[in-house]
Amino acid sequence: MGCNFSTSRGDRGANALLELAPVMTAGNGNPAPELDRNTLLSALSNVASYISSQRANITIVAVGGAVNTIFFQSRQSTHDVDFYNSHLRQADYELILKGVEYARKRDPILQGEWFNNRTILFIPKAQRGYLTDEAISQNEVVFERPGLKVVAAPWNYAICAKLDRCAGAGINGPRTYDYSDAATYLHRYLELYRIRSVPRSAILAWAASYTTTVTDAVLQELNTVFHSKYGWSAIQMGA
Repeated sequence: MGCNFSTSRGDRGANALLELAPVMTAGNGNPAPELDRNTLLSALSNVASYISSQRANITIVAVGGAVNTIFFQSRQSTHDVDFYNSHLRQADYELILKGVEYARKRDPILQGEWFNNRTILFIPKAQRGYLTDEAISQNEVVFERPGLKVVAAPWNYAICAKLDRCAGAGINGPRTYDYSDAATYLHRYLELYRIRSVPRSAILAWAASYTTTVTDAVLQELNTVFHSKYGWSAIQMGA
């Protein structure tokens, strides 16, 4: 139980995804509360505590606002913790569900959707295993306690997911912080690989591999935002 690399996929049914993905109901249309860094860390600690009490350890991959709020501290708060891990078993999901409920009972601000895996529904099935393995290999730790480890999604994937929305190709429209988030992810990518910039062609190749959309106009805007944040242009537009 808690194995991150189960070879058996048959015991992971669709219900595991559906149970953790938020369901809109008549009373669930109100904006979700903002969760700051301390609230998120406390909530994740409670999830970890429950899973550890069951003598299990689970690793998940976080995307979006939780990464910005906890890892980068570039946002004051976010609505939820969005995660994936295509290697989780049904037993792992059941532990997570119970851990999430355990955390909710200890903090009334947490709503039912504060911890969910709806992001997996937007990742093509053929890419889920690869993106899980890449995130675990990258090992950018957002949170870690006995029972639960949270790592960030691959930075190049996170960049492309933001740029896809900026290009208007995503299901949800672009948000005011998308370019800033993409610049933050790109800066960390450059730090991690100890390089100063990436060629335009590399980002286009990432986008193609993740089935996302990136345009030159979007890359130019990202370069502008990056330059304003960090003082140089990180994308080689002619390469």
